[in-house]
Amino acid sequence: MRTRSPGILSLLAICWVAASCDSGGTPESVSVALPRKLTSEQAGKLITANINETSSRNGTAHWTDITPPDIWEQTGHQLFKNIEETSSWDTFAVSDGKAVQIGIGFGGYGVTSAVPYDVNKDGTADIVYAYSFGSGIHRSVIEWLDLQDFTEHVVSNKPEAKEFRQEDLILKIENENIAVYRIEGMDNNKASFDVLRTYPTTKDIEKMTLVKEGELVWENSEFFNIPEK
Repeated sequence: MRTRSPGILSLLAICWVAASCDSGGTPESVSVALPRKLTSEQAGKLITANINETSSRNGTAHWTDITPPDIWEQTGHQLFKNIEETSSWDTFAVSDGKAVQIGIGFGGYGVTSAVPYDVNKDGTADIVYAYSFGSGIHRSVIEWLDLQDFTEHVVSNKPEAKEFRQEDLILKIENENIAVYRIEGMDNNKASFDVLRTYPTTKDIEKMTLVKEGELVWENSEFFNIPEK
């Protein structure tokens, strides 16, 4: 199984208001209870206080909460995406003072779809997501974030694909499994560009032409995409 380093970003304390700073405490020593659900501004502080600006390519940031309702309800995590047009459109999963980057956005659209699902049947819902990247060859990838240890795992095709998948993807829960759909006919116009850059809404998806590619299956302790026959 291929995994990617999680790069977990922990923020134990942030001095949110001037009064806390004036009391003599430092950001490291002032304990602040984070709200149950973060605003985009709070999430941005949590993320940017710990990331390496060079490696993240986020010279500017416009963090937007793209969390699907079922992910929030089943995992207690929020997803925040940097939708600034000049950024690399990175996405972070945020909860309990931690933030971990999921997927890659540089050269593509970043995360385009995400669903909650107990992948390895350990009783904890994980986050399964699709994203696209690639400044040379556009490619789409499916991964899942294990919320027990915050590791990312690549979902491979079975049998293994011979070339990169270039269409962007939408994931759907169907009959208690995850179905994988390719988005077809997305023109290279600004409307299509903005839909994928900012994360497709339910209404956006209803207007798309989707072709089922396969279904995700847990087999021999690994998650695979089994293509449609």
